[in-house]
Amino acid sequence: MIGLKRFLMAIGGLALGLFVLGLTLLDFSKAPAHVLAEHPNAQWQGGPDGGHYLEITRSEPPYYFVQIRYESGDLWEEGWLKYGHGGGETLTANNVIAFDGDGVIYLQQRKLLARDKAGAR
Repeated sequence: MIGLKRFLMAIGGLALGLFVLGLTLLDFSKAPAHVLAEHPNAQWQGGPDGGHYLEITRSEPPYYFVQIRYESGDLWEEGWLKYGHGGGETLTANNVIAFDGDGVIYLQQRKLLARDKAGAR
């Protein structure tokens, strides 16, 4: 019986030691901020496993010219979109919820990027 108690205590001590070792090896630091040197106004949207940069390069309310870039900074998609209804609303990168890669940008509603202002809806 005493041998079993000692064995269980040794297993518990080993488990506790492995747990503490695991905690010390984990990295709790924040990931570095994603910044494009060539496009300092582009904002990163994504996580540590991937994402894209979004930049509003021209603002002529209610029309906005948006560029989406890969992580490398290469252009993925660009186009005009119409945002707001004349109520003084301005589009910022924070208004963009997602981009699906096919020229569709999600705000509070689905919008399509257009090559020119006339096609923006």
